[in-house]
Amino acid sequence: MHELSIANEIFKIVQSHAPNGRVLAIGIRLGAWSCVQEDSLRNSFRWVTDQTAYAQARLEVERIEEIWICETCQQSFDQSKGISDGVPNCPWCGQRLGLLDGLQEMRVEWIELQEESETPGE
Repeated sequence: MHELSIANEIFKIVQSHAPNGRVLAIGIRLGAWSCVQEDSLRNSFRWVTDQTAYAQARLEVERIEEIWICETCQQSFDQSKGISDGVPNCPWCGQRLGLLDGLQEMRVEWIELQEESETPGE
């Protein structure tokens, strides 16, 4: 269950950027080939942050789909456009397509912090 170690690393990153624990949400980008189960990552993150100042923080996951590009004509499109298994050819010029980088990436994209409330009477 490598999601637990990933959740722990996310927690360390969040702690370093928001040591006061005033975090509302954390945005994570996962590549299509990252081999991470989103539900398992969310559950692991809840487990890691339980009983901490970060326990209420939401983990929002954005998946990066496969994006294919033709180096000849520079057309690109994602997996949802009907590319089948294997390496497809470009529907515009017929050349073999390549995958853009980043399909295995995992990173913390953003951290949403809770605004500090004003002191009454100011």
